[in-house]
Amino acid sequence: MLTILSALIGFAGPFVPELLKFFKQKEDNKHELAVLALQAEAAKSAHTYKMDEIGIQADMVEMQTLHQPQQSFGVQILDAAKDWPKFLIVPVFYLFAFLDIISGLVRPVVTFSVVGFYLVYKYALFDMARSTGNIWQQAATMVWNENDLGILFLVLGFYFGARTVKATFGGSSNTGRAGGG
Repeated sequence: MLTILSALIGFAGPFVPELLKFFKQKEDNKHELAVLALQAEAAKSAHTYKMDEIGIQADMVEMQTLHQPQQSFGVQILDAAKDWPKFLIVPVFYLFAFLDIISGLVRPVVTFSVVGFYLVYKYALFDMARSTGNIWQQAATMVWNENDLGILFLVLGFYFGARTVKATFGGSSNTGRAGGG
Protein backbone atom coordinates (compact mmCIF):
# COMPACT_ATOMS: atom_id res chain seq x y z
CA MET A 1 0.00 0.00 0.00
CA LEU A 2 2.81 2.32 0.85
CA THR A 3 4.34 1.58 -2.52
CA ILE A 4 1.16 2.55 -4.36
CA LEU A 5 0.82 5.69 -2.29
CA SER A 6 4.47 6.58 -3.00
CA ALA A 7 3.91 6.00 -6.70
CA LEU A 8 0.83 8.22 -6.73
CA ILE A 9 2.59 11.01 -4.81
CA GLY A 10 5.59 10.66 -7.09
CA PHE A 11 3.34 10.83 -10.14
CA ALA A 12 1.27 13.78 -8.84
CA GLY A 13 4.23 15.64 -7.33
CA PRO A 14 5.25 17.50 -10.51
CA PHE A 15 1.67 18.72 -10.94
CA VAL A 16 1.49 20.32 -7.46
CA PRO A 17 3.48 23.46 -8.38
CA GLU A 18 1.37 23.88 -11.51
CA LEU A 19 -1.78 23.41 -9.46
CA LEU A 20 -0.55 26.01 -6.96
CA LYS A 21 0.27 28.36 -9.84
CA PHE A 22 -3.25 27.85 -11.20
CA PHE A 23 -4.90 28.76 -7.87
CA LYS A 24 -2.52 31.70 -7.40
CA GLN A 25 -3.34 32.94 -10.92
CA LYS A 26 -7.06 32.54 -10.19
CA GLU A 27 -6.71 34.67 -7.02
CA ASP A 28 -4.60 37.23 -8.90
CA ASN A 29 -7.25 37.45 -11.64
CA LYS A 30 -9.97 37.88 -9.04
CA HIS A 31 -7.92 40.66 -7.42
CA GLU A 32 -7.30 42.33 -10.81
CA LEU A 33 -11.03 42.22 -11.61
CA ALA A 34 -11.81 43.81 -8.26
CA VAL A 35 -9.22 46.54 -8.88
CA LEU A 36 -10.60 47.16 -12.38
CA ALA A 37 -14.15 47.35 -11.01
CA LEU A 38 -13.03 49.88 -8.39
CA GLN A 39 -11.18 51.90 -11.04
CA ALA A 40 -14.26 51.90 -13.28
CA GLU A 41 -16.42 53.01 -10.35
CA ALA A 42 -13.93 55.75 -9.49
CA ALA A 43 -13.87 56.92 -13.12
CA LYS A 44 -17.67 56.94 -13.19
CA SER A 45 -17.76 58.88 -9.93
CA ALA A 46 -15.17 61.35 -11.25
CA HIS A 47 -17.20 61.79 -14.43
CA THR A 48 -20.37 62.45 -12.43
CA TYR A 49 -18.48 64.92 -10.24
CA LYS A 50 -17.11 66.71 -13.32
CA MET A 51 -20.58 66.89 -14.90
CA ASP A 52 -21.99 68.33 -11.65
CA GLU A 53 -19.17 70.86 -11.58
CA ILE A 54 -19.86 71.89 -15.19
CA GLY A 55 -23.57 72.24 -14.39
CA ILE A 56 -22.85 74.41 -11.34
CA GLN A 57 -20.49 76.61 -13.35
CA ALA A 58 -23.14 77.02 -16.06
CA ASP A 59 -25.72 77.95 -13.41
CA MET A 60 -23.34 80.53 -11.95
CA VAL A 61 -22.68 82.09 -15.36
CA GLU A 62 -26.41 82.15 -16.06
CA MET A 63 -27.14 83.86 -12.74
CA GLN A 64 -24.39 86.42 -13.34
CA THR A 65 -25.82 87.14 -16.79
CA LEU A 66 -29.35 87.45 -15.45
CA HIS A 67 -28.29 89.85 -12.70
CA GLN A 68 -26.31 92.21 -14.89
CA PRO A 69 -27.88 95.66 -15.05
CA GLN A 70 -30.04 96.15 -18.09
CA GLN A 71 -28.64 98.61 -20.61
CA SER A 72 -31.02 101.49 -21.22
CA PHE A 73 -32.23 101.98 -24.80
CA GLY A 74 -32.27 105.74 -24.27
CA VAL A 75 -28.61 105.78 -23.22
CA GLN A 76 -27.67 103.58 -26.18
CA ILE A 77 -29.48 105.99 -28.51
CA LEU A 78 -27.62 108.97 -27.01
CA ASP A 79 -24.31 107.16 -27.43
CA ALA A 80 -25.06 106.32 -31.08
CA ALA A 81 -26.65 109.69 -31.99
CA LYS A 82 -23.62 111.97 -31.76
CA ASP A 83 -23.98 113.16 -35.35
CA TRP A 84 -27.79 113.14 -35.52
CA PRO A 85 -29.68 116.43 -35.83
CA LYS A 86 -30.61 117.85 -32.41
CA PHE A 87 -34.36 117.94 -33.12
CA LEU A 88 -34.35 114.10 -33.55
CA ILE A 89 -32.29 113.21 -30.49
CA VAL A 90 -34.64 114.51 -27.79
CA PRO A 91 -37.90 112.86 -28.99
CA VAL A 92 -36.16 109.55 -29.70
CA PHE A 93 -34.47 109.64 -26.29
CA TYR A 94 -37.78 110.30 -24.51
CA LEU A 95 -39.49 107.54 -26.50
CA PHE A 96 -36.88 104.97 -25.51
CA ALA A 97 -36.76 106.27 -21.92
CA PHE A 98 -40.54 105.69 -21.79
CA LEU A 99 -40.03 102.17 -23.20
CA ASP A 100 -37.38 101.53 -20.52
CA ILE A 101 -39.86 102.55 -17.83
CA ILE A 102 -42.57 100.29 -19.27
CA SER A 103 -40.09 97.41 -19.57
CA GLY A 104 -39.01 97.89 -15.95
CA LEU A 105 -42.61 97.86 -14.72
CA VAL A 106 -43.65 94.53 -16.24
CA ARG A 107 -42.41 92.24 -13.44
CA PRO A 108 -43.58 94.42 -10.52
CA VAL A 109 -47.02 94.94 -12.09
CA VAL A 110 -47.45 91.21 -12.70
CA THR A 111 -46.23 90.39 -9.18
CA PHE A 112 -48.47 92.94 -7.47
CA SER A 113 -51.43 91.85 -9.60
CA VAL A 114 -51.01 88.20 -8.61
CA VAL A 115 -50.61 89.12 -4.93
CA GLY A 116 -53.62 91.45 -5.15
CA PHE A 117 -55.81 88.77 -6.74
CA TYR A 118 -54.67 86.29 -4.07
CA LEU A 119 -55.52 88.73 -1.27
CA VAL A 120 -58.93 89.54 -2.79
CA TYR A 121 -59.66 85.81 -3.08
CA LYS A 122 -58.65 85.18 0.54
CA TYR A 123 -60.70 88.16 1.72
CA ALA A 124 -63.73 86.82 -0.18
CA LEU A 125 -63.29 83.42 1.52
CA PHE A 126 -62.91 85.15 4.88
CA ASP A 127 -66.04 87.25 4.27
CA MET A 128 -68.02 84.13 3.28
CA ALA A 129 -66.85 82.34 6.44
CA ARG A 130 -67.84 85.36 8.56
CA SER A 131 -71.26 85.56 6.93
CA THR A 132 -72.05 82.01 8.10
CA GLY A 133 -71.84 83.18 11.72
CA ASN A 134 -68.24 82.39 12.59
CA ILE A 135 -66.22 84.78 14.71
CA TRP A 136 -63.22 86.29 12.94
CA GLN A 137 -60.72 83.88 14.58
CA GLN A 138 -62.62 80.86 13.32
CA ALA A 139 -63.04 82.43 9.89
CA ALA A 140 -59.31 83.19 9.65
CA THR A 141 -58.36 79.63 10.54
CA MET A 142 -60.87 78.28 8.02
CA VAL A 143 -59.35 80.41 5.25
CA TRP A 144 -55.68 79.69 6.06
CA ASN A 145 -54.48 76.20 5.04
CA GLU A 146 -51.28 74.25 4.32
CA ASN A 147 -51.02 75.60 0.78
CA ASP A 148 -50.99 79.16 2.13
CA LEU A 149 -48.23 78.22 4.55
CA GLY A 150 -46.27 76.69 1.67
CA ILE A 151 -46.69 79.86 -0.39
CA LEU A 152 -45.58 82.01 2.55
CA PHE A 153 -42.43 79.93 3.11
CA LEU A 154 -41.70 79.88 -0.63
CA VAL A 155 -41.83 83.67 -0.83
CA LEU A 156 -39.83 84.19 2.37
CA GLY A 157 -37.24 81.63 1.29
CA PHE A 158 -36.92 83.23 -2.12
CA TYR A 159 -36.39 86.76 -0.83
CA PHE A 160 -34.19 85.96 2.15
CA GLY A 161 -32.35 83.17 0.32
CA ALA A 162 -31.62 85.48 -2.61
CA ARG A 163 -30.27 88.11 -0.21
CA THR A 164 -28.04 85.53 1.46
CA VAL A 165 -26.72 84.17 -1.84
CA LYS A 166 -26.04 87.67 -3.11
CA ALA A 167 -24.26 88.66 0.09
CA THR A 168 -22.22 85.46 0.13
CA PHE A 169 -21.29 85.06 -3.51
CA GLY A 170 -22.16 88.15 -5.48
CA GLY A 171 -21.72 91.09 -3.14
CA SER A 172 -23.72 92.54 -0.33
CA SER A 173 -27.41 93.08 -0.91
CA ASN A 174 -26.94 96.58 0.54
CA THR A 175 -23.53 97.71 -0.69
CA GLY A 176 -22.66 95.47 -3.65
CA ARG A 177 -19.33 94.48 -2.04
CA ALA A 178 -18.48 90.82 -1.65
CA GLY A 179 -18.86 89.29 1.80
CA GLY A 180 -21.59 91.57 3.09
CA GLY A 181 -19.26 94.45 4.05
